[in-house]
Amino acid sequence: MRTILILIKKEFLQVFRNPLLLSILIVAPMVQFMIFPFCADYEIKVLDIVFIDHDHSSVTQDIIHNFNASDIFVSHGVIDNKKEANKMLKHDKVDIIIEFPNNFEQDLLSGEATRLAITANAINTTKAGIGVGYTQEIIGGYMQEFQERHAHYDPDKIPATLNLSYIYWYNEQMNYKNLIVPGILVILVTLIGCYVTALNLVREKEIGTIEQINVTPIRRWQFLIGKMIPFWILGMAEFILGLVIMKIVFGITVQGSIPMLLGITAIYLFVMLGLGFFISSVSENQLQAMFIVLFLFIVFVLLSGLFTPTEGMPKWAHYINYANPMSFYMEVIKKVVLKGSAFISVQRETIILTVMAVIVNTGAILSYQEKSK
Repeated sequence: MRTILILIKKEFLQVFRNPLLLSILIVAPMVQFMIFPFCADYEIKVLDIVFIDHDHSSVTQDIIHNFNASDIFVSHGVIDNKKEANKMLKHDKVDIIIEFPNNFEQDLLSGEATRLAITANAINTTKAGIGVGYTQEIIGGYMQEFQERHAHYDPDKIPATLNLSYIYWYNEQMNYKNLIVPGILVILVTLIGCYVTALNLVREKEIGTIEQINVTPIRRWQFLIGKMIPFWILGMAEFILGLVIMKIVFGITVQGSIPMLLGITAIYLFVMLGLGFFISSVSENQLQAMFIVLFLFIVFVLLSGLFTPTEGMPKWAHYINYANPMSFYMEVIKKVVLKGSAFISVQRETIILTVMAVIVNTGAILSYQEKSK
């Protein structure tokens, strides 16, 4: 233990004595975190929808049929229980709920004012906004056909437009920053965990200090832990600082358990740290390590679901995502920060990240031992 503490102290001294490394670790991520949310914006292909039909009329059946015929909407059928529909929305099984009131068809034919309730899951503002737009288009098109088919009725008794009411869960104002800001925080934590640590260990190779350490009684796992803990501490500090900035600057409050979020973040950081050390062990210089990290980083970000919903990706992308730790951590961030989900909702992602942390760090230790023989 004393050996590890000495290595941790040595690593902190190196970090704080290097102004450039310190700025990369602290200043650059915070500047990016303050700028990117004002510049990033998003675009969808698949929307899950469910219907609550209190009327059970031919009109509601026709509207539901129009949604079923759409290439964009995936129907989960008709249910009578509002509680069940809300539960499906909470567990991300549907994106939009359409509720038909009692006497819907009769009110349309008699000219009475009627209202169609649309509930959208706005944890992803792009999906909710586009989904509501598509919903309006389909319903509006049907209402025009409805008026034409019932032209023999008194047209004054048929409302020209249908009043729609909207509820955007988890993001009432449809502010895209509520998603992009936590997502950028994930990106910065990933960079600190993987990019900086990979370059740091490769630099030890280039200046020759690795060989000096290898001839000492220090064991390989002690060396890696001594290297890992300082960057893990810095990464956690950056994440906590990011949460504070997220609250003060952007007004985004963590809806779920902060201790739980910090615990899962700690696990995710170990995944990224292990990946960074593994990359450094197979790289001969900083340029090689930088190219490998940037390649993986771009793949991770594009498949994480931050800019493009994962539901609209092809099947092969879903298979690749099983090896993408950022996609699982991004789900945790969205569920805990925006939805206030309990641990049971992120249990699967937490277990997967834990397994990834064990596998990646074991691989890093074995690879380092092989290279240092």
